[in-house]
Amino acid sequence: MKPFILSIFLGLLLAAAAGCQIQAVQTPIAVEDAWIRLIGSAGDIKHTMDSQSATPEAAVEMTTAAFLKIKNSGAENDRLLRIETDLAQAVEIHLSEIQNDVMTMRPVAGIDIPAGETVELKPGSYHIMLIRLQRAIKPGEIYPLTLVFEKAGTLIVDAEVRAP
Repeated sequence: MKPFILSIFLGLLLAAAAGCQIQAVQTPIAVEDAWIRLIGSAGDIKHTMDSQSATPEAAVEMTTAAFLKIKNSGAENDRLLRIETDLAQAVEIHLSEIQNDVMTMRPVAGIDIPAGETVELKPGSYHIMLIRLQRAIKPGEIYPLTLVFEKAGTLIVDAEVRAP
């Protein structure tokens, strides 16, 4: 009788454990081609010196931009709320656009990512400003960017430093 009760107990325990399995959360958001503009390359936002010779002290005066593509394969719209990284003292989402024949750039509160579409953050459009870098950057280096979405939550992507 004891083996029978023991087998029932073990069966119930296994059934309970199977019901409590943790499942990986699938997000419909995917990020591709994340990169950071090399300071000193044509079109960078601001540079005080070439990043190859920059000292750590001078790096805090440097500002550059990051770009990427965000694909929403889901059925619901989402919104990019902010980006976080240890590479810069401040990170802002910006939009560059032409107004009255003049290129302007301004911070925005976020970017809508419509369902079934891809939004590209690129030069001359939406982009990520990395303000007052914490260190000099070099071509080929990889830095993590944490993207925070309204519905998808956080997504960490690696961005490579490169010239446009």
